[in-house]
Amino acid sequence: MTDSRSVVTAGFDAQPARVAILDDEGEIVYTNGSWDAFGDEQGLPDAAGGVGTNYLAVCEGSDADEAAETARGIRAVADGDREEFSLEYPCHTPEQEHWFVMRATPYDHEGERFVLVMHVDITERHRLEQRTQAQAERMEGFAKLLSHDLRNPLSVALAEAHALEQDDGVDLGAEDGGCSQLRSSLERMGSIIDDALALVTIDEITAADLSTIPLAMAAEDAWKHVYTESATLSMTGTVAVRADGSLVSHLFENLFRNAVEHAGDDVTVTVGPLEHSSGDRAGETALGGFYVEDDGPGIPLERREQVFESGYSADSSEAGKSEATGSTREVDSNSGFGLAIVREVADAHGWSISITESENGGARFEIRDVSMCDLYSNN
Repeated sequence: MTDSRSVVTAGFDAQPARVAILDDEGEIVYTNGSWDAFGDEQGLPDAAGGVGTNYLAVCEGSDADEAAETARGIRAVADGDREEFSLEYPCHTPEQEHWFVMRATPYDHEGERFVLVMHVDITERHRLEQRTQAQAERMEGFAKLLSHDLRNPLSVALAEAHALEQDDGVDLGAEDGGCSQLRSSLERMGSIIDDALALVTIDEITAADLSTIPLAMAAEDAWKHVYTESATLSMTGTVAVRADGSLVSHLFENLFRNAVEHAGDDVTVTVGPLEHSSGDRAGETALGGFYVEDDGPGIPLERREQVFESGYSADSSEAGKSEATGSTREVDSNSGFGLAIVREVADAHGWSISITESENGGARFEIRDVSMCDLYSNN
């Protein structure tokens, strides 16, 4: 018959975490293999952390800032003043930097109080947090570069280009009342800057950022900010969404721009609510979603995830094909950021987004997990 004590001991020894059990006075009564191995690697004597050593006394006698706090925390747990205690701390060697978290958890056995102490290596997590912070700082610097160092001189260049177009002595190749290639290229650069800036500044939003916005109003306002040529916007349903107004405008503008650029100048774009369980009264919130679809050629199944990647465009996939549809229509204004911005806006709200096919065979974007309400329900 298997000895249960040996099973427990073997289980603790299998743990990569360093584990010790202390009595209510802080004396070590058990250590696992990882605890012992760490002491051997550091050349520590048994009196510094072996069985029979008072761990609290060792911590209190250490010069490390975290050691005294560790002793106070463990003592509070042993005395019943705290349910648990944890502390993150660095533990570097000459060869490598390491970070650990120490957790102390009390338990009673046969009328006696013990404290289970575990030191868990969190080096990889800490390094990931450092990389994430460094990336956030780089993004902040990049946003500053876009918003000031690039946008300001570009505005000057656009003003100069416009002035040159009005000068009869300068031929920029613009037709009467039209836009020269120079100004068109500068405006194109401005669009790329705007898209990139939106992409790097989108962050997770809070409840304070949300407001109730009629879906039709949000879509129609965004439509006004997109060069839609002879395209048509069609709205269905009378619902409102809980969203950040500025971000949801970015979402609609980029979906509309994608439809016009890749489905043709005369595309019809339809926006409406997905089926959801609405409340009994107008304004009552329910979880649902909405869709944006067009009557263009659609998005091939194998490319429906790729199109959301930042920088994804026709040039990076198939020469001469558009970002979303794979059509051979030439599109000069495609930055490859548009649908990436759409996904970022959805993620910031906690929404999900997927691509399917509309009844007419076009692209259909479905945004779900959205807080919505019916505006005019009388039920």
